[in-house]
Amino acid sequence: MSNNIPLIVDLDHTLIDTDLLYESSMAVLKKSPWLIPLYLFWFTKGKGYLKEQLVKRYSIDAQTLPYIQDTINYIIERKKQGSPIILATASHKDYAFEVVKHFQTRKNNETIVNNKQNLDLFAEKTEILKSKLANNSLFDDVMASNADFNLSSHNKAQKLIERFGKKQFDYMGDHMRDLPVWEASNLSILVNVSDKVVKRTQHLNTLILSRKN
Repeated sequence: MSNNIPLIVDLDHTLIDTDLLYESSMAVLKKSPWLIPLYLFWFTKGKGYLKEQLVKRYSIDAQTLPYIQDTINYIIERKKQGSPIILATASHKDYAFEVVKHFQTRKNNETIVNNKQNLDLFAEKTEILKSKLANNSLFDDVMASNADFNLSSHNKAQKLIERFGKKQFDYMGDHMRDLPVWEASNLSILVNVSDKVVKRTQHLNTLILSRKN
């Protein structure tokens, strides 16, 4: 069975069972508590700016993140069907890049490095999706936040519609903030969701992958 519709995958609490903004905030402030007043200032300048400051002070180890196996299994099945797989996350682009590299085979590292510019451009160009070079990677492309733009909720929905068109992509997410994205998607795939999210998405074409305990 062939399925060419792109699968868009969220990161926090969808691909991984944690939140990188929370993890990086706690790590930075625990190490340097005197930064708390500055942290509040960063926050007033927007989440994109805040994440940019945190990523300068805290590096993630993508190998040790708590990945959600149900999500990975679903991605693998869609990959086999021919769907382009795009990681689209509100997390900072540097963190997103580390996660994508974790799922690269060593043989294919050069391919993703050569396409690193897509992280800043929100992948307005789609040539990589037509390429056979990314077949050794779980992900074909990345869309993520930077200092000037927080790729979340309505912002994420807008960027995905601009790139793929309304109802021309499937989206995996976990939270009510994903509702604008689900409403723009062809298939709303719910991961690690609460009963509230299930209820609020009943009007959509949904696939419930997993629920919160």
